Amino acid sequence: MLTAEYFDGHSTRVRVVNLEADGQFLSIAGEDIERHIPFGEVKVDERLGRAPRRLHFSDGAFCAVRDLRGLDALLSSVAHRDGWVDRLQRRARSALISLVAVVVLAFAGYVWVLPWAVAWAAAKVPAVVSRQLSMETLRALDGNILLPSRIPLHRQQALSAKIRALRLPAGGDPEGELLFRRSLQLGANAFTLPDGTIVILDDLINVIEEDRQILATIAHELGHAHGHHGLQLLLQGSVVGTFLAFYVGDVSSLLAVAPATLVHASYSRKLEEQADAYAATVLRLNGMSPTLLADALKKLADSHRGGGDMGYLSTHPAIDERIRHLRETSR
Repeated sequence: MLTAEYFDGHSTRVRVVNLEADGQFLSIAGEDIERHIPFGEVKVDERLGRAPRRLHFSDGAFCAVRDLRGLDALLSSVAHRDGWVDRLQRRARSALISLVAVVVLAFAGYVWVLPWAVAWAAAKVPAVVSRQLSMETLRALDGNILLPSRIPLHRQQALSAKIRALRLPAGGDPEGELLFRRSLQLGANAFTLPDGTIVILDDLINVIEEDRQILATIAHELGHAHGHHGLQLLLQGSVVGTFLAFYVGDVSSLLAVAPATLVHASYSRKLEEQADAYAATVLRLNGMSPTLLADALKKLADSHRGGGDMGYLSTHPAIDERIRHLRETSR
């Protein structure tokens, strides 16, 4: 005989009852309670440490049993089997396998599923959201990390005109705005904002000098803009912000991390390869060789040999490998 606490599901009254197995029925008796319920209609809670287990009945009533061993014996007498999850979690080997599986799935999700998901999401971000992110990023950076450019206006206009004249693989001309800035912290660098705006810094122009090589560098940034790579990094770095942006309409969490993420974006090898491939296509389409981008990268690398601030090289890694690949594809 097993003692339990009986709750009728309609009041807070607790009755002490005795439980017995009567064939394929559960017999409940005590304190004006006399019930016989088929075991097939009894739902037994999973074991949770030493906490009492509940036996739930179809009418909302239930019994709380503190004697776990006694309950096991009662259930065994009617050939009751706990659920497979309940059985597995009581076995050390199963728990260890489950832990390993969770770690593997989490790793796979981060390495493969998350990049795929943010790539899909970045392509679906409304233009108004991308524009808002870009405006807020510039507002946070201008006058702080970014300073007015010292490149002569006629030089800026000449470069802008050449970039506007580029033909793109999908047809049309570059639509994003080209902004010239100077930065003491970022050095020779360029980066792309979510709406396709490209910010090019004075040091990068001064280091590369040759217009066609500068165009090749901007073509690479156009590749990042075309693939929404900046947005991908931003969304990947703020998964919660992604959810809020698309399902709640609140982009404040994205705005908070956007400036640091976009300026210091360290693109993955895959994204760099995509941007390089896009730049190579743009250059060929405009009668130029992809080696121009390789030459520009070589100048940037040489200008930072032994230096602390790697500028463009710190945010666009694997320079030597990229130079070699670009030269090979140009043959």
